[in-house]
Amino acid sequence: MLEVALLAVASILALAGAAFAARVAEDARAAPTVRGTKHWRDDAIVATVASLLLFAAMAVGHRRAGALTFAAWSGGACAAGALASMCARAWRERATTSPSAGAVGEQVIVVFALGAITTLAASAAHALADPQHLATQVPEMVVSFAVGCAALEMGETALPSAAAMVLGSYFFDSNASLLRSAPSHASALGFILFPLAACVLGALGAAVAIGVRRPQVAAVLALPAAGAAALAMLGWLWQPFALCGAIGASMTLAPKVVKEGRAREAVALGALGAAAIASFAVARHVGLAHAGFFGIAVAAVSAQGAALVARSSVVVRDENDDSIPDRQAAALGALATALAVLDGAALFRCTRFADAARAPTDDVAVMLAHCTLVDITPARIDVSHPVTLTCAIFGIAVCVLARPTPALRGRVVTMVAVVSALAAMAALAHLGFGVGLEAVAAATLASSLAAALFPAVCSRVIAQTLAACALALGAVIA
Repeated sequence: MLEVALLAVASILALAGAAFAARVAEDARAAPTVRGTKHWRDDAIVATVASLLLFAAMAVGHRRAGALTFAAWSGGACAAGALASMCARAWRERATTSPSAGAVGEQVIVVFALGAITTLAASAAHALADPQHLATQVPEMVVSFAVGCAALEMGETALPSAAAMVLGSYFFDSNASLLRSAPSHASALGFILFPLAACVLGALGAAVAIGVRRPQVAAVLALPAAGAAALAMLGWLWQPFALCGAIGASMTLAPKVVKEGRAREAVALGALGAAAIASFAVARHVGLAHAGFFGIAVAAVSAQGAALVARSSVVVRDENDDSIPDRQAAALGALATALAVLDGAALFRCTRFADAARAPTDDVAVMLAHCTLVDITPARIDVSHPVTLTCAIFGIAVCVLARPTPALRGRVVTMVAVVSALAAMAALAHLGFGVGLEAVAAATLASSLAAALFPAVCSRVIAQTLAACALALGAVIA
């Protein structure tokens, strides 16, 4: 329960900081738009359609006893993500008059709601009484929450944290025999809540920077935020992952040392590659299985907090200098999301294998150990396979050709079309070539990177919808 209390306190402080920053910010001005009753109704309809689609997908994908119960939990988590997105959008458009402070408050509300859903799932799985164990229901509900956010075009606020939580759960379970016996207070619940704590503490730093009218120091304040979150949640493993967080936040500072536009783009791209490699290498140096992937996710979450001030209040961004840190964070988050697609799908595949073999699934760590021995859970993208390359091109094409529309009918049609196209592609790759996991991950990575680096050409909203649906489809194609 200590981890939950720390997250709640940090979220309250960050939200209070965002409210204060909105009153004293230099860019304070009248809110440009206010959503009317029609918009709220449209959002509710879109959220209902997304929840029903996810319920149907999970009911078909589980194929085991109690499938409808698991599907109902997933559908409820999707609806909760949509509701949190609606509340966050209302905060940004009604309660604040500063775009930068509004982005901070919006982020904190979504992350706080995600933490509440995680706590509920952990309680249902009896993980609060025994935080060293997490059931597969916890990452499943986290992913479903991200789908609800993406359905209302706010996937960027939840996807990096959700991906980091899936990777953190998989990392802990892959090394449970060591982490449970170590002289430390680190727990599975702490690892899965750590990305949320790092995110809200980074938002608190951004709020402080806006309040003192020094928004340029927001990325600097994200450095101690990552360290404090790691120290509070990760026990004896706090040092390497705190360093990964510092690497992610420092990445957003690199373009500020160059004034010329083209040179800033080049420096930003170089810093992005260096941050991905460095965070992977630092985390892998601890010698634990799967640590590198979690290190990249930690860097992505910290970069998201460091780039909050640069986030525009509009959904579709132009390629301007102010958006470079935000685009860097989105690109690093795309890499973490693709890795989470592989891990989430591997976890569901392992669960279904254990069910078919009538093996116990109460202890996920033991289940993963058995699946690893029989090579049931591969986690790689074979770039030499022509099908994975074709699916990557397909992901980019979807982001270029499909565009979000404000009309209700257009939003529903676009969402259903994207989900259907992704499901058809995954089914074809899995049934015809046996690379369904790799195909979905490749499409997610390619589309998200293209949308992050070239937002004027590729729609970030469509890419986020594709990424969220890819995380959820792991249960269906595994």
